[in-house]
Amino acid sequence: MAEFSFSYEVCSCRKVTLGEIVHAIREQGAKTIEDIEELTEAGSSCGYCKSQEDDFGDPKMQLYLDQILEKFTK
Repeated sequence: MAEFSFSYEVCSCRKVTLGEIVHAIREQGAKTIEDIEELTEAGSSCGYCKSQEDDFGDPKMQLYLDQILEKFTK
């Protein structure tokens, strides 16, 4: 995850950045994808950004909400 800056757009539908998601986890207590969706709207449209299993797009996303949660909620 070190190769992504906080300005990296994780959710292109809602224009939500990695920094906004990390803020939701660290500062607002998000512990689930549903928490992140409620606080930032990430994942609330097409859902491709939630996980690799949810990504039916082509090309595939490079970073998913479940990966971010795993990294920052340990």
